[in-house]
Amino acid sequence: MTGLGQVDVRPPEYRGRRPATGWKGSAVSTFSHSRISAFESCPKKYEFCYLLKAPRGPEGVESFMGSRVHEALEWLYEQVRLCRLPDEEDVIERYVAAWDEKWDDAIRVTRSERCADDYRAIGEKAVRDYYRRYHPFDQGVSVGLEMRINVKLDDSHEIVGYIDRLTKVSDGVWEIHDYKTSNSLMTQQQADADRQLALYALGVREVYPDACDVTLIWHYLAFDHEVRSTRTLEQLEQLRAEVLGSVLHIEAQSTFPTHTSTLCDWCEYQTACPAWRHKFEAETLPEGERPAQDAVALVDEYLAVSDELARLKTRQDGLREAIAAFANDEGLDRVFGTSGSLKVFRFPQLSLPDAKDPRRAELEAVLREIGLWDRFACLSTYAFSRAMQDGAVSPEQAARLEPYITRSDGLKLYPGRR
Repeated sequence: MTGLGQVDVRPPEYRGRRPATGWKGSAVSTFSHSRISAFESCPKKYEFCYLLKAPRGPEGVESFMGSRVHEALEWLYEQVRLCRLPDEEDVIERYVAAWDEKWDDAIRVTRSERCADDYRAIGEKAVRDYYRRYHPFDQGVSVGLEMRINVKLDDSHEIVGYIDRLTKVSDGVWEIHDYKTSNSLMTQQQADADRQLALYALGVREVYPDACDVTLIWHYLAFDHEVRSTRTLEQLEQLRAEVLGSVLHIEAQSTFPTHTSTLCDWCEYQTACPAWRHKFEAETLPEGERPAQDAVALVDEYLAVSDELARLKTRQDGLREAIAAFANDEGLDRVFGTSGSLKVFRFPQLSLPDAKDPRRAELEAVLREIGLWDRFACLSTYAFSRAMQDGAVSPEQAARLEPYITRSDGLKLYPGRR
């Protein structure tokens, strides 16, 4: 699972483990929107979840609440399909009973300002609002609930997913419904670019050829709000090709680096992740022993030194400005203290457009035109290294450049704060 010259940073129990099924060499590689999204958000999480099949940590309360809401609405539509119309309180009772039955004290409540009962109430309100908005639930015929759908990408790759509810509204008119319990609302632009339900639309069209008009509907239950979108056949086929490209890219990877973000707070693999594992290992130590652990003590000292250096740098900058102002007001080139002096040297300072500035390309063209490019152009080691890693340099070019390359292990430390 590591490339040449790279260290396997996984916990010992995962080192040397073979990838799970669905890897290169299998007859049909099955992916999902969630699987692709996991790789995009953090390749290391993708590796733990889909290749190593590592044990998950405790479930988050947001996920738990969302599952109970989905179950309540699924039960509601099952009853409607049986020509039964449950009362609002029947559905709420179903939701509450499932919550109580399946709740586990190990479930994580990440947000310190909230408790489990808050989420239970949010879920209950979401179910009530939905019931009142769509009662008596005659907006179409429910063809499938938690319906599995397969989308063929090519002869050896497919996407699998589950539609919360598939509805036939009339001949040729179908709807894909997705329930969301998140506390952020999707914009129309995001809906029109969404990959998951668009993939499901591809699958629905293949299973039901008469589904000529398929509308994608997201129910944002916390807001009692719908977001709708559609796709043309051309857009769906373009999506199929794009997703296949993403899948092939993922399958070509041999290393899976960590990508830390705010999403880490909700990740079930933190205790195994090289970006977070030591935090949990240190926290298992008795309170009195924790500061004495070598690594903990080193980090504490490093951060303390960083704080002191930052304080001194701020003070130094302030002193520089004050001394320069004094020298300027008095017309001095040197200012003296009791233990030495400071020469005040003034000079014009130039700045140039950086790589992100659109004028940078114009400047480089001018340098070439006036014959100064060879003198002022410089190689960016970082950009060159990335180009080599990303395959932007052909094997033939890499072979020509190899004699000029010195390889070493790089290390950077960035102070961080909780």
